[in-house]
Amino acid sequence: MASVKEILVQEVERLSEEEARRVLELLRATGGVAERPELSREELIRRATGRAGIRPPDPNARPFRKVKPITCPGIPASELLIHDRR
Repeated sequence: MASVKEILVQEVERLSEEEARRVLELLRATGGVAERPELSREELIRRATGRAGIRPPDPNARPFRKVKPITCPGIPASELLIHDRR
């Protein structure tokens, strides 16, 4: 027998994009789903600490610097990978 969450996921997957948007708006309006606040770097490190297979970075390490993506002709490799796996 499927759990309540599994049944809910199946029902949500049947919704059109417009229906899903309206349901989400209704849930937010009634307090059923809160907007998720963006987690700070420190909070993410705290949550990851102690999980098997995850080594959080040194808390004093500098964040990665911002980079400008390189643009080139053709299909991006990420899209090719997704296409190949389908």
